[in-house]
Amino acid sequence: MTQVDIIEAIAGVLARLWPDRMVYRDFCPVDHKRPSTFLYCTTAEYNFAFLGGVEWTVEAEAQLFSTVDHYDVESTEQLRQDQAAVMAQFGRPIQIGDRHILILARAQAPGPGVAVVTFSASWMDAAPGFERGEEAPLMEQYTLAVNKEEVNGND
Repeated sequence: MTQVDIIEAIAGVLARLWPDRMVYRDFCPVDHKRPSTFLYCTTAEYNFAFLGGVEWTVEAEAQLFSTVDHYDVESTEQLRQDQAAVMAQFGRPIQIGDRHILILARAQAPGPGVAVVTFSASWMDAAPGFERGEEAPLMEQYTLAVNKEEVNGND
């Protein structure tokens, strides 16, 4: 699993929340439709946690755009409601493939014209490109034999 899978899962949640709204990815045109969402990955990294295993950390942001009035101004109240609706969708783990990942959502008060929700997730996985070598047998292939005489000496 990679950051692409996490972003796809977030986009899927947003699309189910508002099926009639466009979710822009990686590029948001100046003349974007409203209401809509612009979703993009801000950071993705992994750190080695154990032999052949890494801990992934991903952060993403969704910019929420509401409709505008006849003065071309967005409603801050509508942005707050949209922000709360998005955050409510991430109170439980999200299924991604055969896994269930907790994606945390946080937000600050909406600014002029846009509300932002920041997402973060972390999980353990095999290191990219890691292949277990033949010289490293599995624990189930070991046999442990303990001889009482050897342990206690010559009793």
